[in-house]
Amino acid sequence: MFNKKNLLAFLVLVLCFSTVYSQRRSVVADLRFHKFKSEVFGNTRTLRVLVPPRYNRNRNQKYPVLYLNDGQNLFQVRTAQTKNSEWGIDETYKDLLAYREIEPIIIVGIDNAGRSGRANEYLPYYDKYLSPPLLNPNGKKYPQFLTEEVMSFIEKNYRVKKGAEFTGLGGASYGALISLYTAIKKPKTFGRLLLESPSFYVDEAKILKEAKEATQFPNKIYIGVGTNEEGKPNCTPGDLSHEAVQDVLKLQKILQEKEFEDKNLKVLIEDCATHSETAYGRRFSEAMRFLYPRK
Repeated sequence: MFNKKNLLAFLVLVLCFSTVYSQRRSVVADLRFHKFKSEVFGNTRTLRVLVPPRYNRNRNQKYPVLYLNDGQNLFQVRTAQTKNSEWGIDETYKDLLAYREIEPIIIVGIDNAGRSGRANEYLPYYDKYLSPPLLNPNGKKYPQFLTEEVMSFIEKNYRVKKGAEFTGLGGASYGALISLYTAIKKPKTFGRLLLESPSFYVDEAKILKEAKEATQFPNKIYIGVGTNEEGKPNCTPGDLSHEAVQDVLKLQKILQEKEFEDKNLKVLIEDCATHSETAYGRRFSEAMRFLYPRK
């Protein structure tokens, strides 16, 4: 039953390639770079693989893996597609491990296809608000690209634990939309899902209709969103009327109606936070503590 008690139980309001490249100076952890060719999409991109400390020493140890979209925006300001803004995942990851708040995992940042190609790969449906319009996006191919190409490459070249229990997927905005779409289309493949400021509105919120029809979801789901996604100059604290927030709450209700366990769902709604890499990065530590707590 979706009521005030259940909402408060989940709602948190916060006021306020095969060739490996050399280490980048701005990265504070062991981040590895691979040029990766996709046959599904017919293009080439970079995969950015963050491995735990002492990865090369503990050669018999395998790790859970988290795949994240928009790899350009995760680790370095100079590669990010938004000026002077990144998630800062390497710094956050290093601190969380140092304070023993999460278990060590491998994080794979999958670069998008560039500004002009990003929507083509991340949209499984037509977005009438996109400018210029993209009539026939290829997002429906993304689950195949991820599972058959990217995951196969990572499992061959890195010591990752296999199986849904150890495999996570996530992203922000369109990257979150395609993450949920992929999780629905590839059931039993992903055990953890990270959705930041998801663009559920696309095609009259068709993804929510598909979620309602789905029979299986990842075991643990984290969703983060701000109450000022549009970046309006004036923000009223506690205002949950924004479409993005309402869509997140609709997904929450769908999951509750499917008897998704309360302890396995976390919805974080941040007061006056905007649709930005900075906001995603600020909430990333909370997402990691929930999805990958140290055992």
